[in-house]
Amino acid sequence: MKKSPGVMRHPFPLKQSVYGLAGVLYLVFLLMTLSSVPFHPDESTYIYMSRDLDRIIAGGPCAVCWKAGNESDPLQVERERDSPLTRYTIGLARIVTGISATPSNWNWSAGWEQNLGQGAVPSAGLLLAARIPQALLLFLAVLLMARIGWQLCGEVGAVSAAVLLALNSQVLLHARRAMSEAGLLFGMILVIAIILERKESAGKLFRVFFFPLLAGAALALAALVKYSGLLTAPSALAGIFLGYRADSLRRILLRGLARSGVMVIVFLLVFLALNPVYWCNPVSTLSAVIAERQSLLGEQVAALRLAAPSLVLDSFPVRLLAVPYQLFLAPIAFWDIPNYAQITAGAEHAYLSNPLNALTSGGILSLLWGVLSLSGLALAVIRGARRGGDGRMRILVVWFLSVFGGIVIGVPILWQRYYLPLIPVCAALSAVSVAAVVNDLPRRIRKSQSAPMDK
Repeated sequence: MKKSPGVMRHPFPLKQSVYGLAGVLYLVFLLMTLSSVPFHPDESTYIYMSRDLDRIIAGGPCAVCWKAGNESDPLQVERERDSPLTRYTIGLARIVTGISATPSNWNWSAGWEQNLGQGAVPSAGLLLAARIPQALLLFLAVLLMARIGWQLCGEVGAVSAAVLLALNSQVLLHARRAMSEAGLLFGMILVIAIILERKESAGKLFRVFFFPLLAGAALALAALVKYSGLLTAPSALAGIFLGYRADSLRRILLRGLARSGVMVIVFLLVFLALNPVYWCNPVSTLSAVIAERQSLLGEQVAALRLAAPSLVLDSFPVRLLAVPYQLFLAPIAFWDIPNYAQITAGAEHAYLSNPLNALTSGGILSLLWGVLSLSGLALAVIRGARRGGDGRMRILVVWFLSVFGGIVIGVPILWQRYYLPLIPVCAALSAVSVAAVVNDLPRRIRKSQSAPMDK
């Protein structure tokens, strides 16, 4: 009997090796350049609040629990304003490196020298340690972005989505600071990556239980980094309802509701388990969180209206225009308000001297990024709107609309980092455009080559 010839396979194919090497080089780049990222005073607040992890270790989770009557406690106010996961990651980095947190929170009403004298300016070693977890989360976010691109349009989509996120100028600045942006991007991308992994051929146990369980846990992690991570909730629900075909609308609704119930329960369990601020009185804590966040936003708007009224977005049309401006036209914003711009100017100039840090900060590449994003959105809408259309494209459109709508409705100030959640979905949309062009290119080349022969 004749044996079919075997195929020799190298254990480490060249293409995978190249991708792996690119990933390693990117991680090295992130870690080696952390110290060059200009300091933002909010980093001091996150480092200062990272002591919550020390408090939990020393006195148990209830040591950081919200308590009625402590409204004037500045620590409790900070816990009402922000989700806890970023300060926990910074606290863990400090404990591992043996470095203490800053003894004082940043005072925006005081000058740089006064904050320095009070110990609010972190040392270079402390700042570096606090930034390392954020760089690692950004790296993981880029890997997950590649997976999303793969699910949407194969290898070309994977490479395009990962590169567009990894080298985005706004991402490289804001997500390498000791703040919540890297974790937020990671959490939101994780939700979408899990949603796109659903398969009709999967077993019933996975479809009914494990898939919504993973989606709920990922959504909780996103919200534990920053409450705006909840902007991916509509995408998660879209994946639950659009993920599998059924014989009737009634079955789609019933199965979708059952899976959504599992997702919501898991979300609440994970969110509450990792956020002991809510443990003592969950309902009152949630009410206080909503009130404080509204109060903070009101204070920011009032302060900007006096200091920089052009940054206040009073009308709906202006908010709509602010989105493409911040994504595709605006230069990278090192600060929100220029209280300390003169002191940080030197670091900003040095940062911009590295061309990798400003590839999409204005210019032709930014315009190309905008064209690719809008073209990808149009393609996703067309492919998803067809009868029996691509469910992944529908989820992609829901992802864009939910984040876009949330920002337009909820962000009345022109602060660049508040628009950062739109960058991953724009990277995915751009990847759809790039894949459409690249995948269609061979057909066009063959057609152009055959045209002279037909004459």
